[in-house]
This record gives sequence, structure tokens and C-alpha cells, in this order.
Amino acid sequence: MSADPKSALLSPRERRHRANRGPARHNPRGFWIVELKGPLAGAKARQHIFRELVRRVISSSGVELFDAVEAGVPTYLVDVIAGATGETANEVMDLVGVSPTTFRRKVEAKEPLPDVVGHRVVGFLRAAATLRRLLQESSDAQRLKEFDLESWIADWMREGLPELGGKTPAEMLRNPEGQRAVEEVLERMGGGLPA
Repeated sequence: MSADPKSALLSPRERRHRANRGPARHNPRGFWIVELKGPLAGAKARQHIFRELVRRVISSSGVELFDAVEAGVPTYLVDVIAGATGETANEVMDLVGVSPTTFRRKVEAKEPLPDVVGHRVVGFLRAAATLRRLLQESSDAQRLKEFDLESWIADWMREGLPELGGKTPAEMLRNPEGQRAVEEVLERMGGGLPA
């Protein structure tokens, strides 16, 4: 439905610039461009892109994330999240709060997602990054290797949580305060994360 993730490949010139300056420092739109190495296809490619974006969220400053969101969150991330989590594109659209009509219009016009949806996508990536970081800090390499972060976070986003006043984490992605609350819940879960 949206642009193919392969369109996110870097040109040789962009790779040189990125190697010298980092993904968001030189070109904030470059944050969203992930180079695929080798013959990755379908869900595997989308999972690779998703994991690379989560890694970037972990390693980026707040200013770099701000600039990347301001540059526009590309529509292809709906397909990336869907492919990585095993959900449909419509389920992801519902999760990040964009209607299929608006989504199609943005794809056809080759425009980024609406600002509020872009913020929700980044909130989702930040939650996944927090979870990834907590798993890395647990020092259990086998647990990290076997854990299906993408599916777990997508399912968890739809659970009403008492810590969030009965709201789902997906509902809380609407604004920065809600996104912080979601990250705080994950932080408090810490060692109690499922294996």
C-alpha cells in the first residue's frame, strides 16, 4: 500500500555523507533511510529496517529525533512496522492513529505522514527502544536473542494498563507526556519483562 522500503536505500553519495556525519546531523531525512545489505526481502527486510531504526532512536539525541520528526516521517514506516510486528498495515494505521484514506492520500502525494501520526510512530519506536535497552541491560544475551520484541511491543501497545489509568499505551502516544508515561511503565517493569 505504501512505498516499498527498498526506496529507502542510500545512494553512494548519501552513504559517504552519512559515514562522515551520522544519520540525523547532516540530513534529518537521512534518519529514516536504512540501507539494506544483501538479499533481504519481505518481512525480514522490514524487521531489519525496524531494528535499525530502534537502534538509531537509542543512540540519537533528543535534538536529532526532533529534527528527524520535523523533516517528516515517511509513509513506508507503516509497512515496516506491519512487516516487523506481523500485523496488517490497517492494524498499524489504527495503532498510530491514521485513517486509511489519509494514509492513501499521503502515499499518492509522496508526502510524509501527518505530524501527529509521525509523533506517534516515533513514540512507538521510542517504546521499542526502551524495551530493547532494558533487555540489553539485563545482561542475558540468550534472552535478548530469543525475545520477539516487535510482536511483544505491538501486543502490549493494545493492553489497557492500570498504570496508565486503564488506557492503552497506544492511546498514550498522542502527546509527549503520554509517551513519557509509556516509557516510565516499561522502565518500572524492568526485570519483570517476559522471556
